[in-house]
Amino acid sequence: MNNKEITLGSLFFGLFLSILIIYLSITFIPKERQIHNYYQVYLGGEKIGLISSKDELLDLIDKEQQEIKDKYKVDKVHSPTNLEINPVATYSTNLMSAKEVYEEIKDLDPFTIEGYEVTITRDKAKKTFYILNKEDLDSAVRNTVLAFVNESKYDDYLNGEQEEIVDTGVEITNIYLKDNVSIKKAYVSTEEEIFTDADSLSMYFLFGTTNLTNKYKVKSSDTIETIAYNNKLGVSDFLIANPDIAGENALLAVGQEVTVAHVDPLSDIVIESFETEYQTVKYETKVIYDKTINSDQSYVKQQGSNGLSKVTFATKQINNSIVNTAQVENEVIREAVDRIMVYGAKNVIYYGNTTYWAWPTVKPFKISSHYGYRIHPIRKTAHLHNGTDITGTASNNIFAIQSGKVTHAGWSSGGAGINIVINHENGYTSTYMHLSKTIVKVGDRVDKGQLIGIMGCTGSCTGKHLHLTVKKDGSTINPLTLYK
Repeated sequence: MNNKEITLGSLFFGLFLSILIIYLSITFIPKERQIHNYYQVYLGGEKIGLISSKDELLDLIDKEQQEIKDKYKVDKVHSPTNLEINPVATYSTNLMSAKEVYEEIKDLDPFTIEGYEVTITRDKAKKTFYILNKEDLDSAVRNTVLAFVNESKYDDYLNGEQEEIVDTGVEITNIYLKDNVSIKKAYVSTEEEIFTDADSLSMYFLFGTTNLTNKYKVKSSDTIETIAYNNKLGVSDFLIANPDIAGENALLAVGQEVTVAHVDPLSDIVIESFETEYQTVKYETKVIYDKTINSDQSYVKQQGSNGLSKVTFATKQINNSIVNTAQVENEVIREAVDRIMVYGAKNVIYYGNTTYWAWPTVKPFKISSHYGYRIHPIRKTAHLHNGTDITGTASNNIFAIQSGKVTHAGWSSGGAGINIVINHENGYTSTYMHLSKTIVKVGDRVDKGQLIGIMGCTGSCTGKHLHLTVKKDGSTINPLTLYK
């Protein structure tokens, strides 16, 4: 083959190729790429796939979750909280069916139903729970209030129909929740605990749980007081947990099952009121020692008689605890007359008497918290209240309940604040807590009824009061047993 043949062949091939390119460029029209409006599905931020219809997927979720509808008695089930269905414009045609997406997500994240999110904020701490019906929360709050207030009295207060106190009685001036309670509509995950009725929500609001499993079977020697104490409860808490029991003096049947649970509302119920009552002012017993008669002799020099006062107190109560009381008015109807006892003291170098005890405050007064178990009004924990709280007095003076020697006078840690401790010998000591001021000092010997301090609110305290603790042989006893 010569060079001329190669040149002609190459020329004809090049000419053919040129004509073909010109032809194709004239006759070929490129296919235009089409944009589609679909929906991109994400679950927890992870891409699931494309679907053509958002409504089809949501309708399928609702249709397939009949079990949830039956459980919560709702008409519609919604997508999981972490499911996103976002519109997208895309060239892709790689679609998933609504059924395929449903099958992929159904076991990965719980579905939701329409309800309400309730948040209670207490001292910066938040507690959240969920309900289906807003009215159930109103019922729960009402039922919690009724654990501490007579129903007719509460309704009269709400309706502005309280009768004016003519002689004695209680006038409620304010009832409110101490803590902030907020409620908002929400899609609630079916994995959350959702309250579907007022009764279970009421129990949860009052006790902090819906499962009151602590039960006790009554024995022959039991009383309400002993059952409550042995289970670290106050009597009032016991009665709230057992609404079918009429009162603290009710008789219990052997074998009867009772609930022993602490009352601890999710939000504290604050009740402010005026209370007018007739109060018996018990007489004091004064002891005189006569060195002319023998120590085994005694006689009554003057018979005592109780007094009577008509007293009005302004009181603030949180749940079961009175946190502050002020005496507004005191009409003395009859003065108390002291009983005077004379005891022989012939040839006795040191003598004392622990038979009769002086009251530590002026009278009338209000006992705001008794000896026994309770929920601490500040720390919100169950504890043994090892004394008696006295408040609502016209004077803040504090008196020694018995003669003895001062062993402490000043500040103490642990909540007692400024306090005084007196050793009465014979195994007895008394402690006077939360004082604003001490009048005596360590080493002083004091007489029964002597002024020793001023009532205050130091240490762990919600309002001005005296906390009186009495010990016998190192163990605390109920101070009120000294005055029976």
